[in-house]
Amino acid sequence: MMSTPDTARGQGGGLGNFGALGGVELTGQYPPQSYYLALQVYRSGDLPNAVDAFEAALRGSRRDVNGRMIDAIPALAMLGECYWHLGNVPASRDYTDQVFNIAIRYHGWIGRVDWGTSVQANVQRTKPNWLWPEAAAVNLIPTSQRIMFTSGKQLTEADLVAGGRIEELNLRPMDIVEIMRGVAVASHRRRIIMGPLADDDAVAATLVDAIKFPRDLNIPVARSLIGSMRTAGYFAKHNEKSVLSEANRSAVVGGVHPLSAIALQCQASTMAASSQPDAVIAIAANVANAAAVTEQPEWIGEAMQLAAGCASADRAAGVAKMATVAAGALSRQSRLGTLHCLIAAADAAVTAGSIDDASGLLSQASGLLSRRDVIQPRLEAYGAYVAARIAAARGASFGGNQSGDLELSLAKIESFALNHRDRKQILISMPRIYQLGLIRQAIGNSVGGTTGSQWLEAYSDEPTIDVWRRDAVDALAGVIVDRSASHQARINLAAVGGYAEELLLACDSMLAARFVDRLPIGGRIARARAIAGNDDLDQAADVAEIRAAAGPLMAELRAGALIGGDPNPQMVETLESKALSVALSRVRLPQMVVPQLDAKLPIAKLPPRTGLVTFTSVGNRLYGTLSGDGETVMWNVAGSSRLSGEIGRLLMGIGVGKSRGKRLPEDDAWKKAALSIRDRLFPDNTLVTADRFDHLILVLDGPLWYLPMELFPSEAEDSPMWADTFQIRYAPTPGMGMKPSAMPPSSRVVGITSDKFFAPRDKDLNESIFESVIESAAESIRLPESLSVPTALLGERVGHLVVASANPANLKAPLAMSLASYDSSSPYSTTAAWLRFPLAAPRSVVLFGMRTSVDVGKMGTGDEIFMTLCGLHAAGVRSVLLSRWAVGGESSAALLREFLQELPFTGMNHAWGRSRELLRQRELDPTGEPLLMQAEHDREGVTGDQPLFWSGYLISSPPMPKAAEAPTAPSTENQPAGNQRVGNGAAEMPAADAAIPDAAIPDAAMPDAAIPDAAAMEDPAAPVAEAIQPDAP
Repeated sequence: MMSTPDTARGQGGGLGNFGALGGVELTGQYPPQSYYLALQVYRSGDLPNAVDAFEAALRGSRRDVNGRMIDAIPALAMLGECYWHLGNVPASRDYTDQVFNIAIRYHGWIGRVDWGTSVQANVQRTKPNWLWPEAAAVNLIPTSQRIMFTSGKQLTEADLVAGGRIEELNLRPMDIVEIMRGVAVASHRRRIIMGPLADDDAVAATLVDAIKFPRDLNIPVARSLIGSMRTAGYFAKHNEKSVLSEANRSAVVGGVHPLSAIALQCQASTMAASSQPDAVIAIAANVANAAAVTEQPEWIGEAMQLAAGCASADRAAGVAKMATVAAGALSRQSRLGTLHCLIAAADAAVTAGSIDDASGLLSQASGLLSRRDVIQPRLEAYGAYVAARIAAARGASFGGNQSGDLELSLAKIESFALNHRDRKQILISMPRIYQLGLIRQAIGNSVGGTTGSQWLEAYSDEPTIDVWRRDAVDALAGVIVDRSASHQARINLAAVGGYAEELLLACDSMLAARFVDRLPIGGRIARARAIAGNDDLDQAADVAEIRAAAGPLMAELRAGALIGGDPNPQMVETLESKALSVALSRVRLPQMVVPQLDAKLPIAKLPPRTGLVTFTSVGNRLYGTLSGDGETVMWNVAGSSRLSGEIGRLLMGIGVGKSRGKRLPEDDAWKKAALSIRDRLFPDNTLVTADRFDHLILVLDGPLWYLPMELFPSEAEDSPMWADTFQIRYAPTPGMGMKPSAMPPSSRVVGITSDKFFAPRDKDLNESIFESVIESAAESIRLPESLSVPTALLGERVGHLVVASANPANLKAPLAMSLASYDSSSPYSTTAAWLRFPLAAPRSVVLFGMRTSVDVGKMGTGDEIFMTLCGLHAAGVRSVLLSRWAVGGESSAALLREFLQELPFTGMNHAWGRSRELLRQRELDPTGEPLLMQAEHDREGVTGDQPLFWSGYLISSPPMPKAAEAPTAPSTENQPAGNQRVGNGAAEMPAADAAIPDAAIPDAAMPDAAIPDAAAMEDPAAPVAEAIQPDAP
């Protein structure tokens, strides 16, 4: 506890009780003595008891019919501080508002102070004996604890008749300096809570006006005190220029006083947003010295945390030493100050690379936190952040062998940020989340249009660098909190305003965030990887600047990203731990994981005769956009709630998900269902026509992912299908639809793996068919027989990976799906593992038997398709082909044989289009199709033209505006080894999809053999027992 003779010091202590209404009161104490005792409890670290003590002090303050009077300000301000540290931001804001309201209601009260009594003349105040040398050398101005204050006025008969607030003229001594300090404390905290929203804070502007300098005041100390209070007021108002200038004028004038530390802290916090964060360190040292000599240990900890957050690796060791010295000096004075300084010292030590020192300092802090009389939830969360940094520096990574301490620390941060409770009530503990809530509330009220959209856009992205420097836990909270409602609000604003391009951009941003935000630490690790490996020439300058700002760790990560050769688990884990360290450090990591549209010219790079179609679901609304010919149009899809049922009926109409009766339709009734859905999605049938487009890029949402739009008729019901009219590509986001995430393949090697996919009940026949598929590719290897490497570690050893297996998607955690079965027990088999290092990956991936929600008996959300496509593209895969439902059998074998002959030479799009057309012309043996029922085995005239066999596949591969000269493979000259991701650009790269004249390639004949009854065998690709249950119309 603080060691003081008999009181704790705010600016000072030791007065009495209120006197009579009028006259001169020579005794009494304002604020009451109980307030100073409460300060002592607060500084001991016992927040619950401090709250009780300050509430008791508040009850002893003066009030009239209009509410509390200015002597209540210190207790209210400190209650705000208590609730801040307890993790209750709304309560803290409420108390700061009460301070502001009182100060504003008593507008001009500063002019009623007898400033001639503000300094104790001929008094030399004794400094504490525990000060370190720099603090002991500071000159302390002996401000008075009893300054005469005049309130009320000489009453007249007219005043009595008028009524209202009546107070006779009073003259009483008050601790005016402590009241002013309370205003400054509340101002500082309110700005931290409000963040950038303080720009529009009229209350803060009114406060600054209410505490103006009195006219003709020429007493230097008085002007310094008032100027310091106004510095904090400017800080609350977000007037950064005035904060810096007023602090320079007022904070230190011939010495320090009780408001100096707060004014300097406001100055330091303002400088944290500048391009010179190291300058904060010197100011923070001055804050600590001023706070120490005026016995305000809580501000020493605040200053040390800010210095640790702003220190570069070169300066961090000095900050760690400074904070350690302060912690030692405070060890017998304030557990709150000691704890805060120890954690800040450990934080700075990690930045300096002194991991053992950091661990020792954090261990001391943990010892304090383990005491029953030290309750500090916010500082405990800060300590968890430092512990996570230490774990990362010692080699921990997500999914690695040393992840225990890391996951525990991050779980503590997440619990405090997102699930902090007072008994059963969930509290908003972080300013960033509180601000986000205010914006959402304001969208329907005073904020709207462009202003509302700008705020939503800003808060949908990760926090700015000043937030990271001030409070890394707050920044992490802003990263991991669910921001989907903000994205949806931005889309709704654009739709209501009729801004089609803004709607497209908002859709692109929301879909990118839907993927990135679900990755560990809100995608920060993935962002670090993407920045380390980004070789997009269009972004070279920006990327270089970001890498430089990220410091030595990013340089090491970049060097690792460029390493070629065969990746191994040890190298992967080393790079992953470095990426985690970067993700946890206070650096700006822009979103480069998912390519996004250009904010100013979003469709400028859309190739000619190509249409970009998006459908975005927001609540019960479905918005559509079509971009092409240099313009974007938008519309609202009417009756969108019926789409799930209509899609389910269409799919069952072509045989998907049926468990009873025959799968193949007896007629073309499904065409009517396809026309009905097309007309619902595209109410204007002139939007998408063959006269305008040759290519369509479809960006879908929700159950639309299960809809094969290739089945749509181009005009009337019996007109040619879209499959015969357009070249159709799908994309998980508009940005990914237009900008490739990787270079074209540099290798023609095709790695193929399969299970019992072609003949599930005949092992020998299945093997024979599989061999014929392998032989169809000129340069193919069989996995794992020829290369026993987990799929995520294949790197560039194969240019194309083909998985021909009936593989159910993981509906609860899509990124946890193993792409192949041969390595399913390996941690390097999942889509999530592909996102980790190494950055090199096969440029094409074919998941020929992926089973989505519709293939396991129900209509889902489409999330498994969306996340899989995003994950593979973000991992460096340029082109993806996957199935919505598994088919298997002869039809799949025929498709693959034709497809693989062309894939390495002409690219995925051309190869797939050709193989699909050949299948549709091919007659099939019903007994060789596992999907068909026993009753259908005698059916004649079955061909591959049945949509069941070909329409379930989708391709996600961005177009290229320029075609390459096929069939030569793209050159790898001047490309960095082992890393060919291109980030958000490369739209001008040569095309890997360049077409060549169709060659007459003979079909590889299926071996003649009797295929057992499909209905009776244990078929991994067989239909589930229950039919698809679409949502009710």
